[in-house]
Amino acid sequence: MKKAKLLLSFFMVSSLVVAQSRVDFGAFAGTSHYLGDINKERLFYAPSFAAGAFSRIILNPRYALKASVTRVPIYGNDLDFPNDFQQSRGENFRAIITDIGFQFEFNFLKYKYSAVKRVYSPYVSAGTGLAMVNNQNGFSTELIIPFGAGVKVFITKRLSGAVLWEFRKTFTDNLDGMPGISDSQFTSKLHNNDWYYIFGVNLSYRINYYKDLCPAYD
Repeated sequence: MKKAKLLLSFFMVSSLVVAQSRVDFGAFAGTSHYLGDINKERLFYAPSFAAGAFSRIILNPRYALKASVTRVPIYGNDLDFPNDFQQSRGENFRAIITDIGFQFEFNFLKYKYSAVKRVYSPYVSAGTGLAMVNNQNGFSTELIIPFGAGVKVFITKRLSGAVLWEFRKTFTDNLDGMPGISDSQFTSKLHNNDWYYIFGVNLSYRINYYKDLCPAYD
């Protein structure tokens, strides 16, 4: 009985938070990239087109909660790298990741629409999520830690845009279908577990908009 009451209270509080908060929905488009056994350190290697959708609960001008789903293709080929070990190994892979993430966002500036000036804010985000990976070894679901940074800007009262760069730390060495390298000379401790990241832009449309500005400027 106590657990039922606690669960009911949780849902009531959650509903109240959502009801009292602004909500926006949006879409992301950009590139996806991979770090792992084939590519250990080259940034923006082998860009692939990534796209997704998200919903955000704006708690206040500083804080927000975001849920997202993103299609993330990644690719790697040993022959793209000049060292003799990779040239002789000659491995390559392609994978499609369905990325589901839940992140907390913090805006460094108060991100609140104004009719008299351009409003923008740098921000950071972090959270948790799942990566559903489809590669040459089959299908798997992996835990991820998403984190990143970007800059948001109001375009109109309801429409916002952002440039963002987000990383995904994984707990698997098998995104590329290659669980480890036997030659320790070419093994990076940083990339014992594979990483991937996305870079691009998003657009969002805000609903539940409350007129909390001075009426003279709204």
